[in-house]
Amino acid sequence: MRVLIAEDDRISRRMLQRHLERWGHEVVAAENGVDAWERFREEDFPLVITDWTMPEMDGIALIERIRERHERRYVYVILLTAKKDTGDIVRGMEAGADDFLSKPFDQDELRVRVNAGKRIIELEQRLADRNAQLQAVNEHMKRDLEAAAAVQQSLLPKSLPDVPGIRLAWSFRPCEELAGDFLNVLRLDQRHLAVYVADVSGHGVVASLLSVTISHMLTARDVASSLLTRARPGTSAIDIVPPKEVVRELNRRFQMDESGGSYFTLVYGVLDVETLEFCYVSAGHPPILRLPYQRESELLEGGGFAVGWDPDFDFDQHTLKLTSGDRLCIYSDGVPEALNGELESFTNERLIDVCRQERSHDLRTATENLLKAVEQWCGKSGPKDDVSILGVEVT
Repeated sequence: MRVLIAEDDRISRRMLQRHLERWGHEVVAAENGVDAWERFREEDFPLVITDWTMPEMDGIALIERIRERHERRYVYVILLTAKKDTGDIVRGMEAGADDFLSKPFDQDELRVRVNAGKRIIELEQRLADRNAQLQAVNEHMKRDLEAAAAVQQSLLPKSLPDVPGIRLAWSFRPCEELAGDFLNVLRLDQRHLAVYVADVSGHGVVASLLSVTISHMLTARDVASSLLTRARPGTSAIDIVPPKEVVRELNRRFQMDESGGSYFTLVYGVLDVETLEFCYVSAGHPPILRLPYQRESELLEGGGFAVGWDPDFDFDQHTLKLTSGDRLCIYSDGVPEALNGELESFTNERLIDVCRQERSHDLRTATENLLKAVEQWCGKSGPKDDVSILGVEVT
């Protein structure tokens, strides 16, 4: 081990150096604190033995400079002193000394104190090495999470279908790098739009993996693998799979005991842009908010189990006739269940109030402002759950 000695007394300095070298240490001896500080700045010394009283820079000043310098490796300092007063010992320890050695020193006491310091240094080094390994692993995981989050964000709709007479908008905020929420709007054919908002239980990697899997399944373009459409036998025509059958198939494929204990809530619906009929299933999801033009708003309770709870559950399908001016707000529970600093929920009542106030704004602005209202409610800490909002409007 490399040891730096700071001792102005020539005889004490030579005795210290001789003993330490005899015990196998590599020793650099300095005549005073200034010389020792210059050596310390230029070289690596895990252990320093310094006299208290020295010209130009005493041992206390040297220790304080050593402690002020940020080093990855911990430096163990033994203070040589003839001082016996408790106040002096306290002062030395407060300056950063790890141990004391009384002058004149005993070589056996020196040896055991140096060995004790060596053990501390080795422990500190092992801890530093493990921390460095953990930091490297954490950096690797962080990069992986950022990459996964970018992939997940890419699955959100970059552009929404351009459908005459229909406006669409969405807002989304994950509470962590990876989200369990997902949403989308898809054109199934020239006449039908599929819309959905889903919320996988939990957070983090497991929830995000399931959400990405389901999202891919619901956006499959190949008719042979799509859950949303199917080829009509003997023809080139494509039939729209009713929402009830889509959710039932998802429920069959993603049971909790086969999905690591995860489940998800879902609103999946199909809008006929000609008849303005909206057929949908709500599987354990918060109710859809309908805001008719110049009429009372209403929450469309869907009821039912979440997907993954019961493989034999028969989901109810609902049909809603929309009219000009109607708006639908489909959202995840990250909206009504968002908590402020007093642990009060945002609630569906506030959701309705905000959406009513936003009727004077276009759908995109209204959707963005609803998300802002949730964020403001939560304060600096932000929402603790993913927030998904999907708006549909008949013009």
